[in-house]
Amino acid sequence: MKTAEKIEKLIKAFFKTKKSSVAISSQMDEKILGDALAAFEKSKINTSAQLQPSVWRIIMKSRMTKFSVAAVIVIAVIIGIHQSGNFFESSAYAQVAEELRNARTVVFTLITQINQGNGETLKTDMAYKEPNLLRSSTVDGYVAIFNRSSGKVMSIVPTGRFYSISEIKGLTWRDGESPFENIESMKNLPAKADEELGTKEIDGVTAEGYRVTQGDAVKDIWIDPKTKELVQVELKFASAPGMNKIIKNVKFDVELDDSLFNMTPPEGYRLASEMKVDASASTEESFIEFLRIWSSGTVDETFPPLIIATGGSGGAKVVMDMEREGKLKEGSWSKDVWQRMTSGILFVLQLPQNSNWRYVGENVKFGTSDKTIFWYQPKGSQNYRVIYGDLTVEEVSPENLPK
Repeated sequence: MKTAEKIEKLIKAFFKTKKSSVAISSQMDEKILGDALAAFEKSKINTSAQLQPSVWRIIMKSRMTKFSVAAVIVIAVIIGIHQSGNFFESSAYAQVAEELRNARTVVFTLITQINQGNGETLKTDMAYKEPNLLRSSTVDGYVAIFNRSSGKVMSIVPTGRFYSISEIKGLTWRDGESPFENIESMKNLPAKADEELGTKEIDGVTAEGYRVTQGDAVKDIWIDPKTKELVQVELKFASAPGMNKIIKNVKFDVELDDSLFNMTPPEGYRLASEMKVDASASTEESFIEFLRIWSSGTVDETFPPLIIATGGSGGAKVVMDMEREGKLKEGSWSKDVWQRMTSGILFVLQLPQNSNWRYVGENVKFGTSDKTIFWYQPKGSQNYRVIYGDLTVEEVSPENLPK
């Protein structure tokens, strides 16, 4: 319901209630109501300061009881709120947006729909501390710590009790893919939403929704109107429909000890790899090499189940789960191999959002020439680059892409 409609409904409801408690003529009631609504309609057309006294005079010309005067004062206050910027700007949304902008720490749960075409999701708990520290963790203990100022990432793997450190230079994250993007997306919310979405039941809470569109991203913000707390944020990207995200369990300004972001490994953990990668040198050929190395290191010679950063907690979990399930060849990936594989993944992470990349290589065996496993649209090109199961590449027009 529009804000103006809400105000009009409130005015009518007020007079309906008053009729049952105050003895006043029906004719006078209707005139008071008519004058009040007429004044409100004028306020919607012209919200200048010069109009406000005339609105008051229109209402006060009516003969009314003291109770009716009080009623019109209430209505005038409502109109004043409407004129000063409407309910959006004085709503729970504005309060939450301001709290996020000022928050020095934020913790939340991130549910990411992986851009694989199969609807698979990845759930991680995130902790952010201004200005450059981020920690992600999975429920079973895989951790990644990011230091944006140094470009370093440390992955902690509980299975096998080891850790790895990567230092990535020259990395330009694709919109929506930086580990800090989700934080910045929330902290950069405007003071006023674009539209109201009504209410929705989320985890037992009847939340009010507000929509904000910023560039390619559409953000639906759901807030508990009683507590004024953020319930959930839903992000969708118009040019990349497979990259939806949900942010929930959000808390601002909780105490986060610096030890959570320390690059010192846990006691008893061994160093598995330490690498430096120049992301600016990553190319399509680097990515194809990654696919070749991965398939040669798996028992069934299939491609990876998904494409995510190996330095993240989710990436480490995928690799270790496959190793535990006996899907990887023992000792097939050395430190040098991991560095080359990371370079290949960084090519995908740097593709622009409107490249519309898709990966569908899960369970596809190397050498399957009739299976498409990856495609993307290079910047400035009308056609797409398509990689097949035998790792050959072709240019394909949009209408001939796999459905």
